[in-house]
Amino acid sequence: MMNEKDIAAIRQTQRAVEAAAHAVIIYIKNTAEPTAEAAHALIDKILAEHNCESPEGHIVAAGTQSSEPHAVGSGTLEKDVPIIIDIYPRSKITGYFADMTRTICVGTPSSELQKMYDQVLLAQELAISMIKPGVRCLEIQQAVEDVFTKAGYITSGKGTEFAFAEGFVHGVGHGVGKNVHEEPRIGRNSKDILQEGDVITIEPGLYYKHIGGVRLEDMVLVTSSGGENLTHFAKHLKVT
Repeated sequence: MMNEKDIAAIRQTQRAVEAAAHAVIIYIKNTAEPTAEAAHALIDKILAEHNCESPEGHIVAAGTQSSEPHAVGSGTLEKDVPIIIDIYPRSKITGYFADMTRTICVGTPSSELQKMYDQVLLAQELAISMIKPGVRCLEIQQAVEDVFTKAGYITSGKGTEFAFAEGFVHGVGHGVGKNVHEEPRIGRNSKDILQEGDVITIEPGLYYKHIGGVRLEDMVLVTSSGGENLTHFAKHLKVT
């Protein structure tokens, strides 16, 4: 549970995340042959300008690479495919982390990719709407899984890092503070209950080997009456 000073620190780190995300999207959009390596370097540069560091790295993964949720990403960032950008730095001043993910496509996304994106956004909006003190994290996880199942997205296969290889393979979210992943956890086996002052991520995603992945992640503060989204960054799949 965070106090006002803690929350202010997380807000500050989140602004650095958004500055870095903005810079890397502009780079990808305006460069003839952008690469993940250059994107990672740019993220580090912008974060450093905001007195932040990335002790656990960041993700810029395109195409089929993005079907692995924790793939760092390498090589050319091609057009017409999903590009997952996940930035989760720590402030050098306060020690607090922030976390945000966006999925973009430079060019024309396939109808299959657009449908995936729309369902992930729908699931995220539902999960955020459920946030308030006293809510069981498992209920949020189950609601998101139901959205995907009803839309025809199957979670299957044996994964390596995750239990499943394809579909919605991970939990909806986690707490953020002096660690980038901490309680409360929103997942299939969670027994946690949301409390006022918690700062959590909401990050549903879908991953298929032949398409790639889509993930959207915001940080949300649990307030006395609901949830306050601390993330102020637009969500658009197609970047032109």
